[in-house]
Amino acid sequence: MSSSASVASGGSARSRAGTRTFVAALILVGLAAPFVSVAAALPGYVYFVGPPLDFDAPHDGQVVAHIDVLGKQPPDIARIRISEAATGVTVWDVTPTTARTECWNGCWNLTLRAGVNAASFAAGRQRFAASVPQTRSFALARGPPYLFEVWDSRGRVARERCTL
Repeated sequence: MSSSASVASGGSARSRAGTRTFVAALILVGLAAPFVSVAAALPGYVYFVGPPLDFDAPHDGQVVAHIDVLGKQPPDIARIRISEAATGVTVWDVTPTTARTECWNGCWNLTLRAGVNAASFAAGRQRFAASVPQTRSFALARGPPYLFEVWDSRGRVARERCTL
């Protein structure tokens, strides 16, 4: 069989297999594209690392941290810490003093304000007490970046930088 007969019948088996592989790769890329674009469009979310964490955009010297944004289970929070991003100095560090409770519908939305904030707080019926500072309040300033970290009981951590 001449080479022109081979071309007329669709090419060699090796060529057809290569074409099928190429077409299959294009289909897979097309199927994955929406998921990649969603992940790129939501950079504030932390995936599969620790407790779900997202921040609203700063507004009027405050920012809201949403800790329960993606979970089907209530968040299992073992520790929350805020430190100065530039120096690493811990500004606020809290741990639970009561057992984990069911907590939904905004009770895991922490509002952080420029100025004085309460050092201890409650999320539903679960109480958190501060080890830093050892006073009743702590202060945050407008402008400098802070590092907000949340740990779960498995030791996984979610981190997000924020400014007020």
